[in-house]
Formats: sequence, C-alpha cells, structure tokens
Amino acid sequence: MAFGDVGGAVTELVITCRTPDEGEVAIRKGDALKLVGPYTVSNIADDEDPVFGQAMADAALNDIALPVMVRGIALFAYEGPAPAVDGVTGVTASEEPGRVKAPAAGNGAGRNLKVDAAASVVHVLL
Repeated sequence: MAFGDVGGAVTELVITCRTPDEGEVAIRKGDALKLVGPYTVSNIADDEDPVFGQAMADAALNDIALPVMVRGIALFAYEGPAPAVDGVTGVTASEEPGRVKAPAAGNGAGRNLKVDAAASVVHVLL
C-alpha cells in the first residue's frame, strides 16, 4: 500500500481488543484509543493519557470485540496547536474523545510524520 506524499510499503499490526464492560461506548473508526484494562480500550481519556492505538471500526456496545491498530501509520484528528514533526515527538490523548494533541512535555506516543493543519489531522507512526 502506498502512503503519504512519497509512498512506500506500510505494515500494520492489528489486534483484537474489547470495549469496556460498562459505561458509555461511542467509538468511531479512526479514533485514538486508550488502554483501560486487559485488552480493553476506550476513546474516552484524560488529558495527556498515552495513546494505545487506533480504532479500525465503529463500536457502540459494551463488551464487544474491536480491531485496534497498534503499529502502523495512524491518521488522528488533533486538538490545539499542531503537533511537531521532528522525528521524535508523538502525541498524547486529548480530553475530546478519540482525538489527540501535542504533548505538554516529553514525547508522547509514536512519531509524527506529517501534519495537515487545514484538516487538523496528524499522521503518526505508531
């Protein structure tokens, strides 16, 4: 699969996780996810929580299987200032469900490869 402005092969690692046993579930395909238990993920995170992976499908029910990309290039919607593209800095979870942001300190998860500021999307190598 060609990807990005230059292109090239992209290998992804997708694992099967579950939605939480209880509480609200409103995960959309492409959302940034947080690990909340053993193989259990949610798109609801606190500011600066680590990003575990990206939802590969929608989910609206408790305790159901969900494919999650944990390695590969994820396109995440971001909040706030554009994350840096410097080969080191990644992203952290935003308080907005399913979105990411530039880390306040440190490097965050992954490495940012490209920022599309007009669409508020960052390409992250997980």
